[in-house]
Amino acid sequence: MLYPGSRAKVCDNSGVLVVKCINCYSKQYAQVGDLISVVIEKVLPNSKHPKGSISKAIVCQTKKKMKRGDGSSIKFDLNSVALISASGNPVGTRVFGPVVHELRAAGHTKLVSLSNSVF
Repeated sequence: MLYPGSRAKVCDNSGVLVVKCINCYSKQYAQVGDLISVVIEKVLPNSKHPKGSISKAIVCQTKKKMKRGDGSSIKFDLNSVALISASGNPVGTRVFGPVVHELRAAGHTKLVSLSNSVF
């Protein structure tokens, strides 16, 4: 779960390293597949996104266990997000680390296709 004020790593190659959640659009917290508003805190030197700018992101991994429909659960070692543009397309061209197949059901098929492994 990501609350406003939570920090997360960015799992794509957009040049942004760390972001801070400032708003969750669905509930008081965000789970995997939810849209959040973030402020960029740490970037690579050649990044197109300046530090302190506001962007939107999709939550890809959370430390909190996520229950699935078949009774199993999955959790990750860190909270990570993928940045998206205003039109809803991913900013990066690759997504590092595994993503869950629930992202496809949430309508984020482009993120799933950019990932190297799907759980």
